[in-house]
Amino acid sequence: MHCCRRRARSRCGCGRPGARYPAREVAVSDITVEARLVRAAVAWLADLRERLADAVRTGRLPHAVLLLGPEGAGQAELACWLAGLLLCERDAGAACGDCVSCRLFLAGTHPDCHWVGIEADASAIRVEQIRDLAGSLETRSFRGHRKVVVIDPADSMNISSFNALLKTLEEPSENTYLLLTASRRDRLPATIRSRCSCQQLPLPTPAQAVAWLQLQQSRDGWARLLELAQGAPFLALNYASSGLEALDADMQEALGPAGKVPFDVLGLADAWRADRPEVRLAWLELWLTELLREAAWSSDGVNNNRRYRLPADGDRTIITRGYRLLDALREARGRIGGSLNVQLLFENLLVDLAEWMRSNSWRAHSNQSRT
Repeated sequence: MHCCRRRARSRCGCGRPGARYPAREVAVSDITVEARLVRAAVAWLADLRERLADAVRTGRLPHAVLLLGPEGAGQAELACWLAGLLLCERDAGAACGDCVSCRLFLAGTHPDCHWVGIEADASAIRVEQIRDLAGSLETRSFRGHRKVVVIDPADSMNISSFNALLKTLEEPSENTYLLLTASRRDRLPATIRSRCSCQQLPLPTPAQAVAWLQLQQSRDGWARLLELAQGAPFLALNYASSGLEALDADMQEALGPAGKVPFDVLGLADAWRADRPEVRLAWLELWLTELLREAAWSSDGVNNNRRYRLPADGDRTIITRGYRLLDALREARGRIGGSLNVQLLFENLLVDLAEWMRSNSWRAHSNQSRT
């Protein structure tokens, strides 16, 4: 269960910005350690890094830290950076990159680093992984220094996994630190949150994020990808490499202009189930959120992505029903990682969406906007 030695932990590229680490590949991940360090070194995380480093240096870091932020805000990168800082044997306030621990850590073979993640054949962190972890932590540190556990993402655990982790949080071994990452606070039980020091990761301004993204890859379209990623630059970067712009166009074409209903519910549900269903749900949530937000504050009617329109006056029932649909979308996003029928989930959502779009208020307004 050592850091980076199994698939579930292979995404960890750990260390500190500026350390003298060679750029080695880490297991399955296509992101080098050096790339992870660069990501953790972004300017908008500087204040948080400084606070965490100061807590390590002065011995005030709690034994359990929850790194919380939107998906793609850099939780895993920061957890890797902090793990490297904790394991460095020189305790100089920054990982030196030269001591035995730093070299073991970089190579992914440090016996005191445990990285628990979602395994390749699973959709969540299993309770057996947490039980195995508890057994590993009962032994003394191999290097006679600290032991570090990273659970990424902690919000993918089920209730059995949380219960198994609770004892470790309540009775931590000496010099053992647990670093949890999450993007959905509501998926973490209060018993877990209350035993962790919660550190909220900030997002950059859109201008900062686009400038940073252009440095990673000079291209057009970053503003739209960042919008789809809801401001999270690391997620936007992943979207760019996974062809999300084509998915974006496909989603807009599938829904069509306002009033183009009914659409092919069964066909769309089957297609969306098979191709990045989590991303499609996120797209639908963003689309509907923007539509409703603009409708609530605008006095002129709303043109969302230049193709959709809601009335800004008159019967507001359509807005209320839209918010109910938005709640259903958010609930679906929270459940899609579990063992549920994704096809049926999309069918139900699309039926509700079609009914909402077919409402008299929508139709009357969309017909008027075309005349």
